[in-house]
Amino acid sequence: MLEGARVLTAACRESRTAVLAALDSLLRLLEPALDAVMVFEPAGEELACVYAAGARVEHFGAMRVRRDHGASLPARAALCGHRIELTGKVSPLIPTDRAALAIPMMIGASGLTAVVYAASAREPIASADALVRAVAQAAAPYALAVEREADRAQAVYDALTGLHTPRAFRTALQREIATARLTGTASIALWFVDTDHFKRVNDTLGHAAGDAVLQQMARLLQAHAPSPADLAARNGGDEFCAILRNTGKVAAIERARRFCDAVRAADFGAGVRITASVGVAAYPYDASEAAELLELADAAMYHSKRCGRDRVSFAADRSSFAVYG
Repeated sequence: MLEGARVLTAACRESRTAVLAALDSLLRLLEPALDAVMVFEPAGEELACVYAAGARVEHFGAMRVRRDHGASLPARAALCGHRIELTGKVSPLIPTDRAALAIPMMIGASGLTAVVYAASAREPIASADALVRAVAQAAAPYALAVEREADRAQAVYDALTGLHTPRAFRTALQREIATARLTGTASIALWFVDTDHFKRVNDTLGHAAGDAVLQQMARLLQAHAPSPADLAARNGGDEFCAILRNTGKVAAIERARRFCDAVRAADFGAGVRITASVGVAAYPYDASEAAELLELADAAMYHSKRCGRDRVSFAADRSSFAVYG
């Protein structure tokens, strides 16, 4: 148990998933009969599964349980604030469970953090008290990991759109170029995107409508530069950026044209036509450093705006630009 506490504390420096994986291992060590472990977090009026381990629960990873469902072990444990064991009055989460235990993970006055569900299809659970102590030990490391992830998310992701922040984006671009330089084989393309006439939307329809337009732009950008292959960011205001990994310059320009077409065809719910101006630059064809690549893509975007907006431009060389199509 002492070694388990040390491992849990170390895991909280990584992520909440690392803490749950360490807790899972500790629970199975304490009770070899366990063959399924699930963890649920409060999500409004429900408990949402955030961790599922074991062959019997591989199809239950997206399970959600209503918190007022009195016949559910996790819901009853959350309501009562103490462990609940499988009896005739409650139903197992998995039909093949022979024995199961739901244990709330509590943090002082903050209350419920999660509910741990541990089950066996083979034999009764003999070490329930030890399992409860293990979950109690995991509560503080888990809460700390959740808090750290929230702090990191605030620094990495834009609150309005969910895309990467400018700082996180530039850090990622520098890392991608450094890796490409080491391998000598990868190519990286960069989009710089501006929402055309966005100020007109804000001035005539209000900031709520403007925010809705930016959120829709972010969704379209994510659809055309999907993670994990690519990385999208909000550069600030109505500007966006995207890294296209392992993508040549010609392919990046063609994909940018399809993105422009999708923006033009989309319904932004603003009652006005929304378009985008895009600039494209690529490593190693146009620049060898992240800052220079950003500068060229930005300049190419402004070339699109000068040429009438709703189009894609690219760096022809380091001092001139051309419109695609």
